[in-house]
Amino acid sequence: MSLTFKEALDGWNKTFTTGDASYISNIVTDDLVFRPTYENENLKQVLVWATNTTAVLSDYKVIHEDNHSLCGFHSVTSRENPEKRTKMVYASLRNGKIAVYHCHEIIA
Repeated sequence: MSLTFKEALDGWNKTFTTGDASYISNIVTDDLVFRPTYENENLKQVLVWATNTTAVLSDYKVIHEDNHSLCGFHSVTSRENPEKRTKMVYASLRNGKIAVYHCHEIIA
């Protein structure tokens, strides 16, 4: 199998906590399309906010993973928004890297 759900989220988390963009850059395609809750972003936009956030991901729950896609949930907290929130993630993979990444907040 190519990239796992845990490896993908660990990559995002390491960039968030260290400010080192290489962790995300190593697991995504150069033409990444990031689809968060509100509007699409490209790789350049993602790396700007990802290297400047205080977000921490936890509580990974895998729903599905194979060579073509990853799906699951994680929690997120940050200094700016300390309340624990839940996100649903779906990623389409191409050649073992994330090409399209959907991340949507679950509103309870």
